[in-house]
Amino acid sequence: MSLVDPASLSLLADSYPHRAAMIRHHLAAEPLLGHAALAAAARDLPSGKVERRVHNATDGAGFRHRADGRDPAAAIAEGGDAAAWIMLRGIEQLSDYSALIERLLAELAPVIVPATGPVRDIKGFVFVSAPGTHTPFHFDAEYNILFQIAGTKLFATCPPVPPFLDLGQREAYHLAGENMLAWQPDFAQAEQQHQLTPGDALFVPFAAPHRVLAGDAPSVSLSVTWQSRASRAEADALALNPVLRRWGLPAHDPAAATGAPWLRAAVRRLGQRIGVL
Repeated sequence: MSLVDPASLSLLADSYPHRAAMIRHHLAAEPLLGHAALAAAARDLPSGKVERRVHNATDGAGFRHRADGRDPAAAIAEGGDAAAWIMLRGIEQLSDYSALIERLLAELAPVIVPATGPVRDIKGFVFVSAPGTHTPFHFDAEYNILFQIAGTKLFATCPPVPPFLDLGQREAYHLAGENMLAWQPDFAQAEQQHQLTPGDALFVPFAAPHRVLAGDAPSVSLSVTWQSRASRAEADALALNPVLRRWGLPAHDPAAATGAPWLRAAVRRLGQRIGVL
């Protein structure tokens, strides 16, 4: 049986890569995504790849690591932590999960590859969230599909343009890894809300700001992310912007651009190679 419902791929094709889209999947009963297997994965991953954070933070500053010493793997084995958000980062490093992600992307390839080319820099994340977990407003400079495995989530997305995401915030991500954003109440008027139940999956466009709220039951989600040749070029161009400003040259702004910044990206890569950037 396919992992992704073939009938729903047309919905993704109609939206990818610029608009969020819901599709259906058959992963809810996948043993690798059950609590026992995820607890084992948490033990197998390097400790730095397993995070346990405050589950009810209202903003990025409050979304801090919990320091009570509880073992994340033990919490997952018990069905999740009642007062924490747990993330397994880099599960593609584990062979069984790598094979699962490869199968998923192979089924999605007929939609993805014609639009953005072969997938690159594939990453996998699992989120084990306490009831009511709030993931504060932020963005990820990746293409992303989140597969809801257990529990429910409200996943709200905004366009990757000002006032939700400005050029300075994009540059901060590529220069320092900062991806948290300040939430403004009036943003709610423009956000698109997606209600996810087990068997639902959501494509999140590249760099789209979003916030997430888990429902009343423990939640498990799998997130698969990737880059394209064009998204890599954008990252290089954004990292080059401070240098261009010092030279009095215009910076690259993805919100105003009509295509990938190939020349700027090539300049940055060349500068890195010869040691001047």
